Amino acid sequence: MSDKPIKASEDALELMKQRGLGTLAEKMGIELVELSAERAVATMPVAGNTQPIGLLHGGAHVVLAESLGSFAANVHAHPWGLSLIHISEPTRPRLI
Repeated sequence: MSDKPIKASEDALELMKQRGLGTLAEKMGIELVELSAERAVATMPVAGNTQPIGLLHGGAHVVLAESLGSFAANVHAHPWGLSLIHISEPTRPRLI
């Protein structure tokens, strides 16, 4: 995670201190811009996350979407417990 400040709720900041983004998000270069229970915004570089032909890999899109959904869901559930989000279709997240 970069040293750039993010716009985040108090719960989000507390969770970030406790858990961080996780190793996959770090490997993908995901950097949070804004995080709350209502909104999650991040950037992810194309470089290093491409198909052999140089386009952003479809799996990278899913990692970004799943990560942002999970981050926001965890902020929403905090401090009462953990939440899990599963994306069965990239545009239709559902809580399970």
